[in-house]
Amino acid sequence: MPTDLGKFILEEAPGGIIATDAHDTVLFWTKGATEIYGYSGDEARGNKLGELIGMPGHPVKQEFGADFEYLRRRKDGQAVYVGAACKAVYTAQGGIEYIIHSQNDITDAKALRDARNVESRYRGLLESMPDAIVMANSTGRIVLVNSQAERLFGFAPRELLGKPVEILLPQRFRGGHVAHRAQYFVQPRTRTMGAGLELYGLRKDGLEFPVEISLSMIQMEEGAIVMSAIRDIGERKKAEQKFRGLLESAPDPMVIVNTRGEIVLVNSQTEQVFGYQRQELLGKPIEILIPARFAGRHPAARGSFFDKAQPRAMGAGTELYAMRRDGTEFPVEISLSPLKTEDELLVSSAIRDITGRRQIERKLLEQKLELEQASKAKDRFLASMSHELRTPLNAILGFGQLLHNQKLPLTTAQRYGFAGNIVQAGQHLLHLINETLDLAKIEVGAVTLSLEPVALDDLLHEAIQMIEAMAEARSVQVHLAPPKGLHVRADRIRLRQIVLNLLSNAVKYNRKGGQVWVDVGQGDPGRTWLAVKDDGPGLSPEQMSGLFQPFNRLGQEGGAEEGSGIGLVLSRRLADLMNATIAVSSAVGHGSTFTVGMEAAEPQVLPALPVRDNTPAPATAASQRNKPVLLYVEDNPANLRLVQEIVKLHLDLELLSATDGNSGVAMARDFLPDAILMDMNLPGISGREAQRRLRQDPATRDIPIIALSANAMPLDVEAALQAGFVRYLTKPLDITEFLQVVGETLEQKRE
Repeated sequence: MPTDLGKFILEEAPGGIIATDAHDTVLFWTKGATEIYGYSGDEARGNKLGELIGMPGHPVKQEFGADFEYLRRRKDGQAVYVGAACKAVYTAQGGIEYIIHSQNDITDAKALRDARNVESRYRGLLESMPDAIVMANSTGRIVLVNSQAERLFGFAPRELLGKPVEILLPQRFRGGHVAHRAQYFVQPRTRTMGAGLELYGLRKDGLEFPVEISLSMIQMEEGAIVMSAIRDIGERKKAEQKFRGLLESAPDPMVIVNTRGEIVLVNSQTEQVFGYQRQELLGKPIEILIPARFAGRHPAARGSFFDKAQPRAMGAGTELYAMRRDGTEFPVEISLSPLKTEDELLVSSAIRDITGRRQIERKLLEQKLELEQASKAKDRFLASMSHELRTPLNAILGFGQLLHNQKLPLTTAQRYGFAGNIVQAGQHLLHLINETLDLAKIEVGAVTLSLEPVALDDLLHEAIQMIEAMAEARSVQVHLAPPKGLHVRADRIRLRQIVLNLLSNAVKYNRKGGQVWVDVGQGDPGRTWLAVKDDGPGLSPEQMSGLFQPFNRLGQEGGAEEGSGIGLVLSRRLADLMNATIAVSSAVGHGSTFTVGMEAAEPQVLPALPVRDNTPAPATAASQRNKPVLLYVEDNPANLRLVQEIVKLHLDLELLSATDGNSGVAMARDFLPDAILMDMNLPGISGREAQRRLRQDPATRDIPIIALSANAMPLDVEAALQAGFVRYLTKPLDITEFLQVVGETLEQKRE
């Protein structure tokens, strides 16, 4: 019973009784010890006492005696002040066998004692401070608060004394705060609490509010005291949120930088433009957004701005560039504005990506240069054209004045010669004017083309026949390669115009007795080439550079051969319109080769037409008016043959044909056909002009004229119908529609 009674007394005695061996291993642990430190007997026994309850900086010492005060650590990490007494139990040999520790929790008493000591020293000082001040001892118990703190947190005077400082924190932060508080006592220094984190206080009524806390340590005889200066930053947060809202609503990236050049705030536009996440930029030097070649000079420029901070544009008069996360650069425009806060001076940078503007500016500059070049080219063109026009006019006026002067004793032969010179100069002038007008039409987009399959063999044969007389007069032989059956997609009239220009140049500027070779062939897939080669004097590099300049005759101005200097320019422009190219190779003394590259095309195949049972015999003469007469004006042989076959197989009428606008008008006046089928793109004069002339002639004004063209644009059709064409047919022909339109037109004419 005494043993049980003794054990009972030990377990139930106030405070805690702990027994250890000589090596500090716990052998006995009472309920009172559990209440002080939180460890159960089973948890404590067998462990080192110093490891269980020791605090960093406050080791457990074996001091025998009574009335010691120690700072110790509970199982949950909280500090606890204990009043301790310690006695050793010795063996018979005089060695320590056990150590008995008697301990009492004096945390509250220590807090009250510290409160009295601190209050007597610091109350007056703390009350004069504008911020809320909370002082706590090493156990985290509040020992002093000023009235500002009591009002801020909503507690009555002295209500907070002795309470754990965690009572002022939201519940979610309390567990972590105990460890942070203990760590601060190990490494105390004056600093801002929770740097970079959002801190919150908790009022007595449970309302949270954002705070800013500064910590400092005060050493007293009784131990260390931590002073916390607490500031309610709710209004500042509201202002910051409003500022952030304004920042986010800005259309451009906004970057806020401190005097050290560190980024402290950015908006979402900055993330989008630069490709960074917000957290990747905060705290980084602003030079992270600047190309490396400029970053080295930027700190000095930044420092200069802070020295004389005022709103202004950055880098006035210079080109500024920024750099994205992926390393790509882009031009920017930056506006700087100083921001004065309670703590420091900041600078706000509004950054605008001006890539689009720079592109527009470059395009405008290019267009300006093009316009300037075009204006200069126009001036040169007008100057050259004036000279070229005056040359034949000089001959016309000069010889005209000689003929007009009756006082001069001119013979008939002289007068005949003068008249011939006038005619020759007039023809040259007419040719010059026609080519100039053609070039002008191309420049303003007034040239319409009829792109269709063109047989090169036929076209080259026609062109060579047209320059045979010129070649014979200059003793130049023209050699045409054997037919190859190739077709190209082109406007037949304009392609023939190009070929004639190349052939006439090869003949005119060749040597006497020279040679010209013409050949065609297949080039790259889908392309066909046509080459005109001569063995004339050839061209120098300087002449080659001016080959396609208007009125540049490459030094032939004083030569015997007349020319305008426009032909090659016109040919190249026409080639461009037909998706064709003109290339040239030449060397002095080795002749020149001009090559036209064109789109290849399949030949136009005549459709198989059903033959009527009672097919009439072909017309015998246009004068026999027992059948209707249809005049077809068309320069393309394939199209002409197609209509001839359709008429032969389906229509009982006489078909007349003309291959150009002028002959078409003449035949209409001579034969007065019942209807006219008029191609719109004709050599000489266009189908539109031919129709206008026939409308002005009383003899032909009532003849219905049907338009035929490869141009199927609605505007072209509407313009032709408004001009007086009765119908408008498009190529390729729909035979059924063709037969219906011709039949209806002839029927209306008879009525």
